[in-house]
Amino acid sequence: MLFDPSDFFKNKNILVGISGSIAIYKILDLLSTLKKAQANLRVIMSEESLKFITPLCFEAITHTRVLCTQTEDWSSDCNHIGYAQWADIFLIAPATANTIAKIANGIADNILLSTILASSAPKILAPAMNTQMLLAQSTKNNIKKLQDLNFTLIPTRQSLLACDTFGDGALAETSDILLTLAKNLSQNPFWKDKNVIITGGGSKENIDSVRCLSNHSSGLQASALAEALDILGAKVTFISSTFPTTLSNSIIKIPVKSAEDYHQKILESAKDIPTYLFMAAAIADFKPKTIYQGKIKKNNHTNLIVECIPNIDILKNITQKNIIKIGFKAESDEKNAKNYATSMLENKKCLCVCLNILTKDNTFGSQNNQMTLISQNKTKTLSLDTKSHIAFKIAEFIATLSQ
Repeated sequence: MLFDPSDFFKNKNILVGISGSIAIYKILDLLSTLKKAQANLRVIMSEESLKFITPLCFEAITHTRVLCTQTEDWSSDCNHIGYAQWADIFLIAPATANTIAKIANGIADNILLSTILASSAPKILAPAMNTQMLLAQSTKNNIKKLQDLNFTLIPTRQSLLACDTFGDGALAETSDILLTLAKNLSQNPFWKDKNVIITGGGSKENIDSVRCLSNHSSGLQASALAEALDILGAKVTFISSTFPTTLSNSIIKIPVKSAEDYHQKILESAKDIPTYLFMAAAIADFKPKTIYQGKIKKNNHTNLIVECIPNIDILKNITQKNIIKIGFKAESDEKNAKNYATSMLENKKCLCVCLNILTKDNTFGSQNNQMTLISQNKTKTLSLDTKSHIAFKIAEFIATLSQ
């Protein structure tokens, strides 16, 4: 997770509904992260959940009264109507099979279910249960019904469960829940459901079976772009030689090595539909003319000479009209860098070129970046900032060019 939670949750009213599951303890970490991000938090607990943990644990983190049967108060808004109307977004986590079944059928026989029924806020479900309960056809039907009613589902994961069996049914990781909350609070009308391909890392061109020509690209900026566009609602495919951070399961991840691999996978992923291609990968300009079979032995060579030939220019060779190209250029020659970027914009028919001038404060692998975004009619300078912030600013700039 590269994004800063405070960018999405500050001053947002987040209501968390908790049902009776041993996974309840993981919600403490979630609430702590949201509180540090300056979210406004309220918690509702079902009667069954009170058997697992005391409301005081949640109140100590959120600094607000937990709503349960014993605390419902009609002289204030600490009741199922007041909490329902307060929420910007409603997370039900952990959501047990029983709670899911009751929500799906409109049952409101406890305070949590009554609040869910009374709330018009977007609702997110994070299930947690035994594998067989999850796989039961009735549970599948109930989850499908809730998805059809616009509930967002955070998939469970495989792990060792509390019942001492290994299988699917564990509550999603805190990072996945945070990401889903961010996506639901940050959908962008322009990017929603757009097909987006992002390339990252650096190409690896084989010299022999164990060595290659490559570069120092970390893939962090490309990963930040993939995360940002996923949060904004795009359908993201991430094609990369390296995956330096964990990304959402909703992002399609395709590992590649050589420039030819990148080229092939881009064309396969773009298909025939309108696609925005962010060519952030650092593709080697040259590749070895001959790939040695096996490993070159050091004691067989006093001097090793590797003859290279030009590599494929992927952006130049992609001419399909359905692919909208955004180029990336890293330069150390500050004096001529903008001219190089402008030439790339014209010669490779890009909508925009993101120019990265490498300096001692802006190097490969750093957590921060600075860029100049250049299009035919606009130029925007992005000062040194986190790669996540830079990614969102790039997405915003591209959206303004395309509207």
